[in-house]
Amino acid sequence: MKSTLSPAGVIFDFDGVVVDSLSVHLKAWQIAFMELFQEELTDTTGLAGRSTIAIADILVTRVGRPELKEQLADLKREALRQNFQTIQLLPGISETFTWLKKNGLPFGIASNAPRSFIENTLERCGLSVEIKFGVDDVARPKPEPDVFLKCAKALGVSVLSHPQVMVFEDSPHGLRAAVRAGMYPIGVLTQNTAKEMLAAGAKACCADVGEALLNGWFINLPGFSTSQP
Repeated sequence: MKSTLSPAGVIFDFDGVVVDSLSVHLKAWQIAFMELFQEELTDTTGLAGRSTIAIADILVTRVGRPELKEQLADLKREALRQNFQTIQLLPGISETFTWLKKNGLPFGIASNAPRSFIENTLERCGLSVEIKFGVDDVARPKPEPDVFLKCAKALGVSVLSHPQVMVFEDSPHGLRAAVRAGMYPIGVLTQNTAKEMLAAGAKACCADVGEALLNGWFINLPGFSTSQP
């Protein structure tokens, strides 16, 4: 017979998992890049899932102007503030958060986005999440595990139960952080293929969080089964 394992808690990345914001972030980067360098930003490879300052560092290094990192990051933040009103929740988020609250399964948000952006976006979308951490809440952003470890602690999940903490991530960058935290990574296929996400450490993949709810993954961890005599 097969045995199952229930999750001890759930942690969600924000951009591309809770909210459909990737295009808004990209537009903000394009606006900032054009304003600073008077040229279009065409190469966006390797940027997803990283903090604002890390992305700024990548972009200014590519054009040979590393001294402009902070300036580019500030321009991007301002461009994002001008456009964040268009961000919407992704499918199944409201229903999932309602289910988690009703069933007493602790959950929170842990992101490389600034905490203020997370809070303002959730408020505008009418969504209440008690536990939430951004890049400014930890010393090291993802792919380091710090924000996931801090979130799990705030959720009251013991270190021994970390392997049963589900982490929903839409980037290989974030999945690697979840693996380093010793947690249970789930790939959300907002921008990458299942093959890419599984290669980065995902134990299962879904199109969105709503699919995970329908599949019963918040009752029994997906992909966990062992044959018992």
